[in-house]
Amino acid sequence: MFWGCFSYDKKGPCYIWKLETKKEREIAKKELANINAELEPILKEEWELLTSFRRMGLRNKPGRKPVWKWNKSHGKLERREGTGINWWRYCRQVVIPKIIPFTKECEQIRQGIVVQEDGATPHRSVYKDRLYSLAGVSTLLWPGNSPDLNMIEPAWAHLKRVTTKKGAPQNRTDAERAWNDAWNELEQWRIQAWIERIPRHIEEIIRLEGGNEYREGKVDRARRFKAPLEEEWEDVQQRSRIR
Repeated sequence: MFWGCFSYDKKGPCYIWKLETKKEREIAKKELANINAELEPILKEEWELLTSFRRMGLRNKPGRKPVWKWNKSHGKLERREGTGINWWRYCRQVVIPKIIPFTKECEQIRQGIVVQEDGATPHRSVYKDRLYSLAGVSTLLWPGNSPDLNMIEPAWAHLKRVTTKKGAPQNRTDAERAWNDAWNELEQWRIQAWIERIPRHIEEIIRLEGGNEYREGKVDRARRFKAPLEEEWEDVQQRSRIR
C-alpha cells in the first residue's frame, strides 16, 4: 500500500506501508492503554454530568438507572488486531509525522489549507480528529462514493503505469524503489491539472442532482476541448521539435 499527498503549490511526502511487527503491536497496546487510562476519568465525568442533566426533574423514570461502562461507545480507544493498516497506525505513521507538518508548510505559501481524505476506515477516528484539532488543521467533510471529487485519484493510475512500463517489479525492494522514484519524478504541472479538473466534476454532479446517472471520469472523456494535461504535453512535444 502506497500513500502520498500534494497541494496545488507543492508535492508532499509519500509513505509505503509494511506489515506491523509483533514488537510494534506490543508498543501500540501499551500506548493505547496509557491514553485510555488518562481518558477514562475525563470522559466519565462528562458522561455523569450529561446524564444527570438528562434525568433532572424526571421522577420515577422507568428502566434501570444508567451505569458507566468503559467501552468504545463511551469513547474508549480500541483498534482491531492484525498487521494491516488501522486508524492507530495511520495516525502514528502518517498524520503526525507527515500530514500535519506538510499542512503547516503549505500554509506558509497559501492560507486556509484544508486537508481532504476519503472515507477509508483508517481515516475515520475521533483520535485523528482530535490530533487535527490540536494542530489547528482543517479538514473537508467528505461525501461518500465520490472518487472523482478526490484530486489524488488520477495519481494512482498514473503511478501504476509509470512503475510497470518496463514490466511489473519482481520483488518488494524493486517495487518500493520504483514507486518512490515515480513519486519523486511526478511533475507539479500534472498535479495541478488533476486539481483543475475537479470543478468540472462538481458541476456535473450538481447538474445530475447527485443521481446515479453520473459516471466516474465521464466529464473528462466527453469534453470537447483539450484538458490542460494534453495541452501541456503538446507544448512539450512542440518545444522538442523546435530544438
